Amino acid sequence: MNYNGLEFSWKGHSTVKVEDEGFSLVVDPFNGYVDREAELVLVTHDHEGHFDPEALEKVCGDSTCLVVPESFEGKELPCRDVEYVTEGEVIDVFGVEIEAVPMYNGHHEQGDGFGYRFVMNKTSVYIAGDTGLIKEASQLEGVIDVAFLPVEGVYTMDVEDAIQMAVRIKPSVVVPYHYGEPFFPDAEVDLRGLRAELEDRNIRCQVLDS
Repeated sequence: MNYNGLEFSWKGHSTVKVEDEGFSLVVDPFNGYVDREAELVLVTHDHEGHFDPEALEKVCGDSTCLVVPESFEGKELPCRDVEYVTEGEVIDVFGVEIEAVPMYNGHHEQGDGFGYRFVMNKTSVYIAGDTGLIKEASQLEGVIDVAFLPVEGVYTMDVEDAIQMAVRIKPSVVVPYHYGEPFFPDAEVDLRGLRAELEDRNIRCQVLDS
């Protein structure tokens, strides 16, 4: 998907890649879903499918910066340049503004991991991570262009909650993710219903192939 000159791809599960003229940012690289080094890597939390040391070995080069929650302090990480962030903190890495956004639900304690809002090429992107429908989402209202929202409904929001979050933050585009292979191949996700509900509210819904 191209948006404002940025190329977005969903590699499966929670692996999202954003490219801007040779500069690449990857969120939650997972083994089998990454193919080359990236300049900037963001990890949301330390659960399986999100924190994958083997995948990090592949994407972390000599000049890669890895951004992780402060809860990762003490973990062995393959990148030499690591930024540990706290909830609500805003940092600048390679000219990319990055904010650690609250991420929690019944399966994830608040503060253990974060979603991320980042700005590339004057485009504000929100990668929600394994979150529920959180009250803090209202703070993102009107400042997000592209939102990746989880929809599998077991460890994250379901479609109905994702619709409510989208209505709260009002992005230009919603991309559903965190469903299907390899962890939820049998989970039924009503993507057609999601698209219809969002487009009724003038929010574009873009379903990407993994």
